[in-house]
Amino acid sequence: MSVLSFVRALSVLGLTTTMLACAADGRGDDGTTTEDAVSSPHYPIVLVHGMGGFDRLKNLPLDVVYFNGVKDDLAKHGETQVFATIAPPYDTSEVRAQYVADQIDKILAKTGAKKVNIIGHSQGGLDARVLVSPQGLGYGNKVASVTTIATPHRGSKVADLVLGLADNVPDDVFDAVSGAILKLLQISVYELQTDPHIRAQLTELSEDYMNNVFNPKYKNDSRVRYSSYGGRTNLQVGLSDCDNSTYANDVWHVDAVPIVLFPSTVYLQGWSIKSNDGLVTVDSSRWGEFLQCVPADHLREVGQFAVNGPDKLSKFDHLAFFRTVVSRIRDAGL
Repeated sequence: MSVLSFVRALSVLGLTTTMLACAADGRGDDGTTTEDAVSSPHYPIVLVHGMGGFDRLKNLPLDVVYFNGVKDDLAKHGETQVFATIAPPYDTSEVRAQYVADQIDKILAKTGAKKVNIIGHSQGGLDARVLVSPQGLGYGNKVASVTTIATPHRGSKVADLVLGLADNVPDDVFDAVSGAILKLLQISVYELQTDPHIRAQLTELSEDYMNNVFNPKYKNDSRVRYSSYGGRTNLQVGLSDCDNSTYANDVWHVDAVPIVLFPSTVYLQGWSIKSNDGLVTVDSSRWGEFLQCVPADHLREVGQFAVNGPDKLSKFDHLAFFRTVVSRIRDAGL
């Protein structure tokens, strides 16, 4: 799989969004008033996208945005202070976190809130960790909680494969994975090989970098509540991988992986049958309190195949999922 292929499906490691995508569903806006903050007993919700850009995903069945319909749906259920930030789609989390920080400052100033709750998908969760960590931007006094969804906290073997770091990968496997992602993202091999920002981003998402550089450096802030979710697809039930979660793993609901993520899903499963969402394994997605596995691939987690309500194939309702995520944050008094 090519560097850029993983990259933009990760648009999805992030799944991910481009400035255009996020703009459509949140515009990195701060569109509430100070009066809204006074009437709300809780901190605002901030959605942080992953890697990539949906302006390239023209072959998907719908015109999509990153957190598809999430902001509007939450508003219908009383959550009027929900914001979506925008960061460079292809860069390291250190660079992206700077953009998120500026927008959080504006959200706090606009709403009059003292803190925010961050929900990060894919690489967006790493951006949040850099933002909050005392060794990063030190925003622990401005963030009440960090909730990550399918974030590669221990890296992704897909990034390793794209970068050529994976050992003993047959040519047909490499070609199948990279070819599928390149087709989805409409990216050339030349782009993959020549863009330094993409290379730095993928290097950061590799298993070696995350485990030996990123995680040792960016420590949690003890003032912040950290929690996480993982995804499972390709009809996986996650019997052992999803154990030790706060909320039970619903083995009766499974997800049928989309064709574009099938090669990477099978690659990640390997001989040990590791449950994953097509880009991130459940093991890698664990950070802080592991709340639950969800039956969705990396794209469906943020509603990329949804029209109205549950996805027609997997039956996964990403809108209901995000309502649950926010509800659990509120139940924690945040």
